[in-house]
Amino acid sequence: MKYLVVYLTAGFPNDRIFMDIASKLKDRGVNYLEIGIPPKYAKYDGPVIRKSYRYVKSLSIDVWRILKETVKIVDIPIILLTYLEEYVDNYRQFLENVYSIGIDSILFPDLLIDLVDRYIEYIDIAKSIGIKIVLFVTPSMPDKFIENISPLSSHFLYYGIRPTTGIPIPITSSTLVKRIRGFVRNKLVVGFGLSIDEIADVVRAGADGIAIGSAIIEKLESNDFDGALKLIEDIRGVLNGVE
Repeated sequence: MKYLVVYLTAGFPNDRIFMDIASKLKDRGVNYLEIGIPPKYAKYDGPVIRKSYRYVKSLSIDVWRILKETVKIVDIPIILLTYLEEYVDNYRQFLENVYSIGIDSILFPDLLIDLVDRYIEYIDIAKSIGIKIVLFVTPSMPDKFIENISPLSSHFLYYGIRPTTGIPIPITSSTLVKRIRGFVRNKLVVGFGLSIDEIADVVRAGADGIAIGSAIIEKLESNDFDGALKLIEDIRGVLNGVE
């Protein structure tokens, strides 16, 4: 089965709906729930995700409470998403807090971009605490670097095909996936601006799964809860139908 990773912003659009949709993901064929913690500056997220961050902040939602409650009702692996640069000064304490609430996987989109000189150190510290790091790579990174770090990524290697979500690129996503698939020594999940129409093509090109976020957030922003669940079901159907 191809992996389906669904992204939700913690507490968006409100506590009740967030919890409700999170609890229904497994039955829709979702393999991983990726939860975003609103950062101070989401430099690699697109406008839809950034807007959801601002909204959650405006409500003064207790994100840690949301995470604790989510762990209790979700029975698929949870991957936390946030920016490492905000926790450099208290990195170990932050990871210990994450681990204490029952989450053991995290993705920092800025780790291999802005803090690449110390990535081994950060991975080792996380491992000592019991936290698995999902590594995020982009087409702008050297092939040899991606090949070497790919086995270090827990669960899968996350390939962000665009510089930020929602930004067009002058090459097809399937071409990018075909090129990288040959030297990635891990499961390969593709996302970060992947459109619904591209899903079948990237899977045929060699992706082991896809991650979807902005399209789900847009549905929730317009209060289309049923539409968000239907979209997830449709995506699972596309993945199941690719030969």
